[in-house]
Amino acid sequence: MSNFKNQQSAEILNAVYRNSQMAYEASSDVLKHCKNNKLFREINREKERYKSVAQQAKNELLRRNEQAEDVPPFGKMMSKMGIAMKTASDQSSQNIAKIMLRGTTMGIIDMQHAVNRSHGAEEKIKENAQRLLEREQEYCDSLKKYL
Repeated sequence: MSNFKNQQSAEILNAVYRNSQMAYEASSDVLKHCKNNKLFREINREKERYKSVAQQAKNELLRRNEQAEDVPPFGKMMSKMGIAMKTASDQSSQNIAKIMLRGTTMGIIDMQHAVNRSHGAEEKIKENAQRLLEREQEYCDSLKKYL
């Protein structure tokens, strides 16, 4: 495999890793404020999936002798603060779903951008990322019933 192809694949894998890691942490923060048991279970199920996806992406990067790029601390802090501010006065299911929808949509955009600019990546990596994007869209659709 060429270095270029490996670099392009690593870019997608890092986008998957960062987004899954950020989604896991944000889900954990949101769950502290979620009172609706059904919504709580749905977010928690996704949170565990994010943890698994992040670990798989990290393992694949390590297998390729690539470094997994963590979300910058400033980004994590901004997410935590945003969630705290948005849930301080409104812990309704509608608000919780809206927060999760916005975050998931931001992740979809970031991952799609990585896939679009990594045309030279391995097909398997692109296909896996595309399946993840589809799963994220399904998750967004499932959250809409709480709005």
